[in-house]
Amino acid sequence: MIKTEGIILKKSDLGEADRLLTIYTKELGKVRISAKGTRKTTSKLRYSIEPISHVSLILVQGKNFLILKDAVLENQFLNIKKDLEKLKIANEIMSIIDEAIAGEEKDEDIWELMLITLRGINQNKLSLKTIISDFKNNLIKLLGYDPEEIKEIQDIY
Repeated sequence: MIKTEGIILKKSDLGEADRLLTIYTKELGKVRISAKGTRKTTSKLRYSIEPISHVSLILVQGKNFLILKDAVLENQFLNIKKDLEKLKIANEIMSIIDEAIAGEEKDEDIWELMLITLRGINQNKLSLKTIISDFKNNLIKLLGYDPEEIKEIQDIY
């Protein structure tokens, strides 16, 4: 049994009643998790596993995926979900993490960057005009690259 915190990046349907979640977790990095039965209207986990949500998770190892056994919603970032501009920015951040991180590799600095960024957007503490570029630059640095060198390469192409 694995206990961890995670931020749900995206979800997709799996079979008739299940969901496949992509989550960036504090202890495991980016993982894909099977959430069995969560598409049923009677599922108690149904509302705890929405994208752009901070959750505490209990997982077990399955045959192909980790399997979600329990989820407790820590922060659903309601102010983000009520504001279309904030929601668009948060979705872009989720996509950036999903594309930039290849797989399971724990990185507490990336975890903190995500959590601080989402909290800042939710509490109106960050400039919405620069948040995406600031997030990308910080992520690039955490991944071990120089943002200026990346920009020079992009300018060439």
